[in-house]
Amino acid sequence: MRISTKTQLALVFLALVCLIGVVSSLIANSIVTNHVIREAQETVKEDLNTARYVYTSRIRDVDKTIRWNSMRHVLKPTVKQKNVSSIRLELTHVMVEEKLDFLTLVDQNGTVIHRFHNPGVSGDSLIRDPFVRSALEKKGISGTQIVAREELLKDGEALAQRAVFRLIPTPKEKATERAEETSGMVLKSAHPVFDFNGDLIGALVGGVLLNRNYEIVDLVKSIVYKDAKHHGKEIGTATIFMGDLRISTNVPDREGNRAVGTRAMKEVYGHVVERGLPWIQRAFVVDDWYITAYEPIKDIQGQIVGMLYVGILESKYADIKNRTVLLFLLFSMTGMLMALVVSFILSRKFLRKNAEGTVIQEVG
Repeated sequence: MRISTKTQLALVFLALVCLIGVVSSLIANSIVTNHVIREAQETVKEDLNTARYVYTSRIRDVDKTIRWNSMRHVLKPTVKQKNVSSIRLELTHVMVEEKLDFLTLVDQNGTVIHRFHNPGVSGDSLIRDPFVRSALEKKGISGTQIVAREELLKDGEALAQRAVFRLIPTPKEKATERAEETSGMVLKSAHPVFDFNGDLIGALVGGVLLNRNYEIVDLVKSIVYKDAKHHGKEIGTATIFMGDLRISTNVPDREGNRAVGTRAMKEVYGHVVERGLPWIQRAFVVDDWYITAYEPIKDIQGQIVGMLYVGILESKYADIKNRTVLLFLLFSMTGMLMALVVSFILSRKFLRKNAEGTVIQEVG
């Protein structure tokens, strides 16, 4: 079957228009995707800066409380006489007011004079604790520390139990034979106590346990994400990890509870904890994909003991990308249809003129 010239021209124009449309759509999709991902990554990097500020601010708050109380005149005779009766109620009130989970007074040898959170346990030595040792070397110190269960128990069964997690199987986690975690991560400060002559007589140590303490992560979320939701799910989340274990988080599990006891993706753990590098890209978080930012948390000796995380639901940015690409395709399709109509009209005029020219030549 012979195809007319008019049809051939129309098909050529259609093929060209379709080719241009497909190529431009692929280019647009790539450009939009890269732009959206880049914007999301820049956003979470800024969010991580906020999370770091909140985390270090809490350490500074703890340090300020311990430093100020270690310099109080009323504490000096208390340490020297090893009798806390005159200051017990006052320092217990400080613990409550400053939300400290433990506060301990030691003598110049590192022997515990009094634990304000658990007064029944005293007389043991904390000289091997790097915070206490630094304070007894006349250097105040603050930072993060991993504390074993036996040490947490000295400040009470309730505190030690708060640190315990049954590990919950999580997709894409690193394989482990552990079923339970009993250690705790604490923000801690220690400062020397001097007598009126300036001689060292002891140290004051205190801090907060981060396990199941949601103050920092919820503050980060309220500052950065303001409880915004996407399709009924929280857009932004924050987490404090001990190693790869979520000990404080507002990432929800399938039931909508805090996903404490779950673990990070193995690639993230390897990159951040094992190699000590920040992770700024997508990651699988509990049961969904997020655009994420992770960075190492180090103790006072420079060892990586955990991670600080913020993340935004990837689906939010996927929807933005899809809407943008769809809008571009609609404009593209409209343009292609208009071009096709114009090309069809022009081809008809061109063929008509050719036909008229042929007729005139034949008559002539």
